[in-house]
Amino acid sequence: MKKDHVEIPKPSSKFQKVNCNECGELQIVYSHASTQVACNSCGNAIAEATGSKAKINGKVSGSAE
Repeated sequence: MKKDHVEIPKPSSKFQKVNCNECGELQIVYSHASTQVACNSCGNAIAEATGSKAKINGKVSGSAE
């Protein structure tokens, strides 16, 4: 029995390019980060863990593939 009508689920998580609010440095961050992510140059918190999706403290400039 074929199951052609069953769609394969797509993941809701992805990697995102985020610009830091303080210095403008571009960094790649996981959308469901489980720990706090700090900027590599200034140390400002870019992403904070919440439980599911991370709270992004910067400008998301696109998806990193």
